[in-house]
Amino acid sequence: MKIGLTLLVILMPLFSLAQQHQMLGLEVAKSELKDALVNKTDVKIKVDKVISNKQTAIAVSEPILFKVYGKDQILQERPYEVYKINGYWVLNGTLPEGMLGGGFLIILAAKDGQVLKLTHYK
Repeated sequence: MKIGLTLLVILMPLFSLAQQHQMLGLEVAKSELKDALVNKTDVKIKVDKVISNKQTAIAVSEPILFKVYGKDQILQERPYEVYKINGYWVLNGTLPEGMLGGGFLIILAAKDGQVLKLTHYK
């Protein structure tokens, strides 16, 4: 009985951590956008769709992310961080707090949906 209770006490914080995702924040999004605008060697993907709100940014990004990184992987990175900065949408995946690794990053032009940067940090 004591062993079961001890395991429960040890494992409870791990289950609660799985519910909380770590956000990188607006400053990281700004930094990534700046890098994408300067780095002309990144692959550009043309979507040809005006992206006027967060929902559309997510709807355009998810099929691309699912195809490249796998649907299960990307869905585990919800909730997404989504920022509109100077005419660009910067979307980051989030990971549960305390989890090692990185999430996806995709940057889209709001005017036409062009993907300026697409990566997944490890």
